Amino acid sequence: MPKKIITEKTLPVALHELDKWSGKLTWNSFAAQLAKVLGEESVSRHTLLSYPALVEAFNNRKDSLKEQLNSTEKDVTLEFAKEQISILEAKVERLEKQNESLLEQFVRWQHNAYMMPNVDMKVLNQRLDKPLPEVDRR
Repeated sequence: MPKKIITEKTLPVALHELDKWSGKLTWNSFAAQLAKVLGEESVSRHTLLSYPALVEAFNNRKDSLKEQLNSTEKDVTLEFAKEQISILEAKVERLEKQNESLLEQFVRWQHNAYMMPNVDMKVLNQRLDKPLPEVDRR
């Protein structure tokens, strides 16, 4: 069975690499950078394309980089600040889209639960709002 490179732990790393990317963005260059960051020998484009969150973030970042291509100021401090702002804006945009999709999913689940026969919404709310059990980490 092949090794799974993109996991729940490495997906945020991959998305962060996209958020801070500057310059020309291609799947091959992103895969090479990601392999370097993750300490892997290589990551294939095919592997990356199998994760919809990565594909969406990649396309959004590529579009935003095209828009930023027109800035030409050379002040190092200003460039660093712009880079940080760009990273944070890309991250905010990605998180807003992720939040929107999660809210849509919640509404879908809520509607589907409501439409199920013999489901008492009061009982369901009581069970879903129970606090998590405490964990003894000794």
